[in-house]
Amino acid sequence: MDQAETLRKIKKERIKKRGVSMKKIAITSGKGGVGKTNVVINLAIALQRRKKKITIFDADLGLANIDILLGLTPKYNIVNLISDNLPIEKIMVDGPEGIKIIPASSGIQEITNLDPYQEERLVQELSNIEKFTDILLIDTAAGISDLVLSFLMSSEEIILVTNSEPTSIVDAYAVVKVVSKYDMEKPISVVVNSVKTQEEGEKVYNQLKNAVDRFIGREINLLGFLPYDKAVVEAVKMQRAVTEAFPESEISRAFSNLSRIVLNKLTWRKSEENNAETWKKMLNFNESEK
Repeated sequence: MDQAETLRKIKKERIKKRGVSMKKIAITSGKGGVGKTNVVINLAIALQRRKKKITIFDADLGLANIDILLGLTPKYNIVNLISDNLPIEKIMVDGPEGIKIIPASSGIQEITNLDPYQEERLVQELSNIEKFTDILLIDTAAGISDLVLSFLMSSEEIILVTNSEPTSIVDAYAVVKVVSKYDMEKPISVVVNSVKTQEEGEKVYNQLKNAVDRFIGREINLLGFLPYDKAVVEAVKMQRAVTEAFPESEISRAFSNLSRIVLNKLTWRKSEENNAETWKKMLNFNESEK
């Protein structure tokens, strides 16, 4: 937990010195292969369309995903920031519709084991994007390594992506358990991805929620469901975001609705409205946004 504690202390000190308006949302999954990175990319575009300035940080430091899915070829990446002391503005690249991307490296295992100095430098550089970023979306690696936990604990919000596979539900539960060990109040919201019906999504969420209620005793929120849509597969083949390649598809409408809910949630505090029924009413992926 040394890495997580370092990030949290630095963050607290910075907030004391000045008001920080940039929101940091970590998007994680526990299990790989649930479509997390696609969620990050398309949620970023949907938020950008709502007049928010969005930056994505590809925090799977040794296995770059974002640039590959979008067909980008960054000249520099996170290795150049950590090892070569390049400023973060130098390594960032432009993504679709104006989003900014901080690219990870590929096949460099050493970058996943940052020492305290490197970690502090990374946090300091990330703070420099506040002047042109409203929301920083952190796409974590799969699993619950110390580095993943560091990013989760240093964010204001955690979005946990899962699907109907039993292993993904179990791994999502493991993420909630580990995060709660260090902070029972850390806001965690669930997105159930690639569901064929809303009932399927509700079943997955209820399985996870019931386990969390029984064995951990804390609250998790339902953020929404994302439908299975063949347009996603086609967009991946094209190395484009589905919201850009197929803006009228069912999944693109769902991302638009999800972005609206995310923005609403960022302004919320604990209240009697913060419950699963309210979240379900706010998003129905079978309906076009009005």
